[in-house]
Amino acid sequence: MFNFLKQPKSPVPFFAAASITMLVMLPVFIYFLNRILTEHSAGNIAKNPVARQQNQYFSDNLFNTDDPFITKVMELKDLIDGPIVNGADPSIGNADAGVTVVEFSDFECDFCRKREKALSRIMKEYEGKIRLVWKDYPIDDPEAASYQAAVAARCGAEQNKFWPYHNLLFEKNGNFSKRIFLEIARELNLNLKQFEKCLESDEAKGSVDDNIVEANALGINGVPFIFINKQKVSGEAGLDELRKVIEAELSKQK
Repeated sequence: MFNFLKQPKSPVPFFAAASITMLVMLPVFIYFLNRILTEHSAGNIAKNPVARQQNQYFSDNLFNTDDPFITKVMELKDLIDGPIVNGADPSIGNADAGVTVVEFSDFECDFCRKREKALSRIMKEYEGKIRLVWKDYPIDDPEAASYQAAVAARCGAEQNKFWPYHNLLFEKNGNFSKRIFLEIARELNLNLKQFEKCLESDEAKGSVDDNIVEANALGINGVPFIFINKQKVSGEAGLDELRKVIEAELSKQK
């Protein structure tokens, strides 16, 4: 009587079944979790041919794996095999060009200053055919002058004056201070209140930090360092070598 009120003689079968179910479902849960995280961080563009044309370079390691559930925790260095070009960094030239030149540089670097002259010449020679993207790679210390200069240039970019600000920073030959940053802002007729607020903002510093993380993930250990599409070109390369690589990349577009 009232058998439906009786407790089961042993909970073991129930818990055994539950445990087996959890073990079976765990890999599926991990798979979808990793899928969501991967798509969020990589923008789901690794398989997108349009994104690849836009020079968003993601490593084949992202999908070439023996682990069907992608349970390995991916680091940025595992995800990319070239610079990320997604509109977050300052650029000039033809946005639809088949050749993108990405420079990792530092406003305090003497050789970077000289490299800018070569890149300026290259941009004139190949006008309409290439795009130049700037990436910050200063000293990784918010108190360092080169880091602060990078932030100041990003604040110039906030008011659509990155390249003029960039040019004037290089003219200072590494003589940087907040007074200098404000002088340049005045010379360019920037909104000083907005500019000073930006200097202290997490957004501008975050853009610089993102570039530093990216450079480290790519194994860059010195500036200037240039990518022409996916081709690495060290800072020692002269104009002739830059032209040679650009011509080779342009020929692939025909």
